Amino acid sequence: MAGVQPGVATSATCGGDVDAFDFEDVGGTITGRFAASAAAAAASVAIVQCDQTTTYAELDRRSNKLARYLVRQGVGAGDVIALHAGRSVGSIVAILATLKVGAAYAPLDPAAPPDCLAWLVHDCGARLTLTGRSDAADLPGQVLGLDAALAACEREDGSAIEDRCRPDDIAYLMYTSGSTGRPKGAAVPHRAVVRLVTDQTYARFAADEVFLHAAPLPFDASTFEIWGTLLHGARGVVVEEDRASLQQIADTIQRHGVTTAWFTAGLFHLLVDHQLRALRDMRQILAGGDVLSPTHVRRALAKLPNCQLINGYGPTENTTFTCCYRIPTAGWGAGPVPIGTPIRGTYVRLLDDDMSPVADGEIGMLYAGGLGLASGYLGDARRSAAMFVPDPFHPGATIYRTGDLARRRPDGALDYIGRRDRQVKIDGKRVEPGEIEETLRRSVSIADAVVIASKVDDSHVLTAYIKGAAANSDPSMLASEARNVLLGTLPPHMRPARIVVLDEFPLKTCGKVDHDRLPKPYPLQAETVQPAEDNTERWLREIFGRKLGVRNIGADTNFFDLGATSLKLVEAHAAIERIWPGVNVVALFRHPNIRDLARAIDGRDTSLQPAARRRAQQQADALKRMQRSRLAR
Repeated sequence: MAGVQPGVATSATCGGDVDAFDFEDVGGTITGRFAASAAAAAASVAIVQCDQTTTYAELDRRSNKLARYLVRQGVGAGDVIALHAGRSVGSIVAILATLKVGAAYAPLDPAAPPDCLAWLVHDCGARLTLTGRSDAADLPGQVLGLDAALAACEREDGSAIEDRCRPDDIAYLMYTSGSTGRPKGAAVPHRAVVRLVTDQTYARFAADEVFLHAAPLPFDASTFEIWGTLLHGARGVVVEEDRASLQQIADTIQRHGVTTAWFTAGLFHLLVDHQLRALRDMRQILAGGDVLSPTHVRRALAKLPNCQLINGYGPTENTTFTCCYRIPTAGWGAGPVPIGTPIRGTYVRLLDDDMSPVADGEIGMLYAGGLGLASGYLGDARRSAAMFVPDPFHPGATIYRTGDLARRRPDGALDYIGRRDRQVKIDGKRVEPGEIEETLRRSVSIADAVVIASKVDDSHVLTAYIKGAAANSDPSMLASEARNVLLGTLPPHMRPARIVVLDEFPLKTCGKVDHDRLPKPYPLQAETVQPAEDNTERWLREIFGRKLGVRNIGADTNFFDLGATSLKLVEAHAAIERIWPGVNVVALFRHPNIRDLARAIDGRDTSLQPAARRRAQQQADALKRMQRSRLAR
């Protein structure tokens, strides 16, 4: 980037360690670095899926064949290939082949509604779509089945393809939610991915690492998983099902000796709660995407003494990670878990509304710059110009406006405060809910907090949702503790009018707290609930009532209408599996209400035939276990 020199530190940056950004470009492309890695580790296992292994030589050869096949389909440099598939060896082959042609890949969520998928394919201008689904006939443009393409390309030449990619060529398009109601596609170049996993110090990258591949491809954590593996001759282990249970994730980690994994904050918390022992032999765990619970982090630190925990922060527009914090075994002191300092090749600034630097300890908007920046939003110059702005302190350089608020700690690390766009005015004064959340989290009794501003008539009313640090916390005592914390630290206009205690927060598929699915501050009148048909329905009602924080769940009410997310159903499955062993987590997605799920569990639905054959023997034992445990966990 013009105007930015390695090692430059000025008063315009955050100061301390955050100033010490390093702009030395390690150079190269994803394709070039993979070729070198594949040559050096040809006989080594690159990817494991369903206990089937693929070596680097095989991965290189198969992707070369598919690349040549794609060229025959009219794909060329600068094109986009939409990838409508889950994580798999085949998907990785497709990604490599796309890049070797000089094209970019755009991963799509296979579970997205058809209209959304059609819009995405049109928006990215895909030359063709590779799909792993049989129900993709309605997608626009040229659509090829991924398995069929992999079979057809076997006749192609598998020898090396000349790498004509350049560091600034677009490697992939990652779509993120947009305030206009339409997703926006961040165009990420090769150099940004190379910067993410090459010559870094926030995590260890080496040939003897075993990376867990558990992130959906449209989630930018998959970038860390795939290229952290393949550009270092390491081994990647694909979690076998897109909707894996906690037990399946734990089994995969232990069976394959996984050493490195990235988890969303929500998934990390669930694993600490339910499968902590499975993590004990890991070397490093990165978690992020939302605020980490200090309570869960401290538990992990105590039980995983040989594992480095890393808090990772960063928007998609700056390629997965902007800042990281290697959490010391002794802890980090008071307050939230810091997001740390910029990773190599990145710098950040904390600026006020006038684009002037804020003083140490003050809250400012976080801007990110450096080699990880996306090239902008595909086909959207207006939004690109609004979010990727000139760096006022280095002419010619660009910084990304994250919309996140942060504050510099005395040790130079950054604390994440919250989103700028949640700011409201109460009594004419500005209120940032993130600041109230941080205040509540300082209490040792509160594991996490979310504050929402709701419009009531012509004013905003604050509601605080809190989660206790201890299991089975008394709701009234916890609410009283929260009120005392607020009373002693915040002015009247910043004190929430209502405090709601929840066992868990509803989460989005990506693992972040879903504000839209939090219980309404003033709940609607409870629906009329028919009596449960049998004990299975009774216990499912209790399980989902506890996990979703909802009373009187109707037998036919869809879990997703009550705030359930993929991660929440995975958590409910952990409780169900203790009572009815053998029930697959997929059943909760196929039967997302009490009545249908109970019928499936009891064998009244033929889609769970294996479980039905064991049901008569398991039912009596299950009820006894229920009565003893009363779902204590």
